[in-house]
Amino acid sequence: MFVSLSTGSLYIYPLRWTFSLAKRAGFDGVELVIGPEVDWRGAEYVKKLVQEFQLPVLTVHPPLYGYRGWDDINISYAPYMEKAIALSEAVGARLMVVHSPRAYQYDRGRGKEFVEQVVASRNSINGHGPKLGLENGARFSRSDSPFILRTLPELREFAEKHDVALTLDTAHVGTFDLDLLSSLEFFDGRVANVHLSDLREVPHWLMNQPRLHSYYRQHQFPGTGILPLRELLRELKLRGYEGTITYELSPLAVDALTPWRVEKKLRAAVEFVREAIK
Repeated sequence: MFVSLSTGSLYIYPLRWTFSLAKRAGFDGVELVIGPEVDWRGAEYVKKLVQEFQLPVLTVHPPLYGYRGWDDINISYAPYMEKAIALSEAVGARLMVVHSPRAYQYDRGRGKEFVEQVVASRNSINGHGPKLGLENGARFSRSDSPFILRTLPELREFAEKHDVALTLDTAHVGTFDLDLLSSLEFFDGRVANVHLSDLREVPHWLMNQPRLHSYYRQHQFPGTGILPLRELLRELKLRGYEGTITYELSPLAVDALTPWRVEKKLRAAVEFVREAIK
């Protein structure tokens, strides 16, 4: 297994600093989250960082929030998939994470556009570029449940039908109150990337603030929440998984606001995986 750090975990830091910290902490590579600095500096700059730190971009992730050029990314990935693939290919990534759209049906509107773009992207890559890794979504509130591709059986069926890989997000599974180990059956044989993070129980008032969930409830440091992450890693090893384990953590979970503590946190994260699978 390859242990990777999502640059989104430290998105308030310059990209070069994040690469440097990831290297010193012992990560095997990074998941490059598209953002303003990546757009501004371009793929050539990213490749220079890869060479300087000998730390490959293993996966590419869509932006965490909308901004100019990616305004509606949290509504649908479809309009941006072509340029995201171009960036993934340019930096040598093995996989591009794909988020499902906020759509209710497959045969019209955003849902239809998404399906068509996934098929077109898969056909254009045709085995010569990064895999598409469709990620299981989170439930931030009850209004999220009716969207397409939110249940694991539906996600698996779509992946089989359209021949795409899957990205397993552990915290997202937890938001649906599902057993994490039992949920592996829906990813078995298709998973190519694992977003590893814990899920914390939070006060009722915070449960009613979905915009804060990614900071305080989801994407927490392993061992600080309710998910059996050590057991998951051991089970993945038993099943012969040799892909990427990506730490997709809240900046608060890695003490990003106190920079002198970050490297220690990141080293502990790498050790958590190494110890679990040894």
